Amino acid sequence: MERSHLDAELSRLKHRPSGQPVPLLGVFTVVPAANGFTYAARIRELLLAAVSIARSADFDQDDVSPDSLPAWFLSHSTGETSAENDDRAGSEGKASYERNRGERPWTAEEWLYCFDPDLRSWSWWDVTADKDGHVRVWVDTKGEGHIPCEELWWAVYVAGASEVRTFTLEYASAWQEQQSLSEES
Repeated sequence: MERSHLDAELSRLKHRPSGQPVPLLGVFTVVPAANGFTYAARIRELLLAAVSIARSADFDQDDVSPDSLPAWFLSHSTGETSAENDDRAGSEGKASYERNRGERPWTAEEWLYCFDPDLRSWSWWDVTADKDGHVRVWVDTKGEGHIPCEELWWAVYVAGASEVRTFTLEYASAWQEQQSLSEES
């Protein structure tokens, strides 16, 4: 991903995209631990902060600071399985990630380094609600169905997912038929 594409991604994190997407988008179908609007606000807040950091960071240095990431995310991203806090939705998502992905929790520092534009193979597209009441997190993978994106799985879960269905590719027309979950909705 080129750094010049980060500005467009930041715009999509703030508002429903107005441009035409690629024909196929990647999608995570999420059953949130809280309501869909709360979940959407959290995932947008987290990824907006990460992409903002990536836009100006020099990832060749060893000290890109995660301090401007949301406090709720930092409290879950200690790398420890049993880190306790008062964020029920995030705690449920973290436990679900460990159970379903078979991975340990990420530290904020290692997670943030995955946002190096030279390494990341996906970009944010939107978050919507489907007719069944599930939240759908849409990403642009340039039509690729198999991409390295474990950092995205971590974000999707820890934002407050009690369940995340298998990552799939869907036609952009399916996204266009759904309402974005944003402050403007």
